[in-house]
Amino acid sequence: MRNQTIERITVCKIIAVVRGVKGERLIPMAEALRLGGIDCIEITFDPRGDQSDKDVAAQLAMLSERFGDKLCIGSGTTRTAEQVRLAAAAGAQYIVSPSTIPDVIRAAREKDLVSIPGAFTPTEIDAAYRLGGDIVKLFPASFLGTEYLDQLRGPLGHIPLMANGGINVWNMRAFLDAGCIGVGIGRNLTAEVYKKDCSFGVLTEMAKAFRAIADNEREARNRDLK
Repeated sequence: MRNQTIERITVCKIIAVVRGVKGERLIPMAEALRLGGIDCIEITFDPRGDQSDKDVAAQLAMLSERFGDKLCIGSGTTRTAEQVRLAAAAGAQYIVSPSTIPDVIRAAREKDLVSIPGAFTPTEIDAAYRLGGDIVKLFPASFLGTEYLDQLRGPLGHIPLMANGGINVWNMRAFLDAGCIGVGIGRNLTAEVYKKDCSFGVLTEMAKAFRAIADNEREARNRDLK
């Protein structure tokens, strides 16, 4: 299953990062993203405690049950082995973390899930990969920029990297062109779903804008969206 999930993430190139979306909006949000061409969605655990780990697991299960293999679903901000187990039981296919946590990587591999630990420096990136990370999340990517990525690709070009943090319609293509296999995008993609009067049609159009850029359509429709 891991290889299939890695291939799906690589083909999609975009993981939509979702934090704290309530149940009544979760299904239409996922459908809107899917209609816009983004079928990889990350539901994050909440370190602040506004949502319990069981609540997040329930959201993962809701998406898994509703969409099946139409979506590639993972957990984000995953910081404990117990969260990995909850995510796996709920149908998650990949585990994303903000940092490199050996117990989390180990638990993900035991469950045959794709492990995507976060890292910042060359030492951290190399360590994350050696510990068993399938893809290493470069975080926060926009702070580092693509020149940093260009330098990394020399000695660490064998490590699949994903850019997360501050990715938008203006810089996403540059990170992909610099060698990232994909990107994770939060509110720069999903901001509409957090509005009081949310329009899921607008969310679909935003997804289409990012999809077009990922597919290398440089004259992407809605390129001016922020």
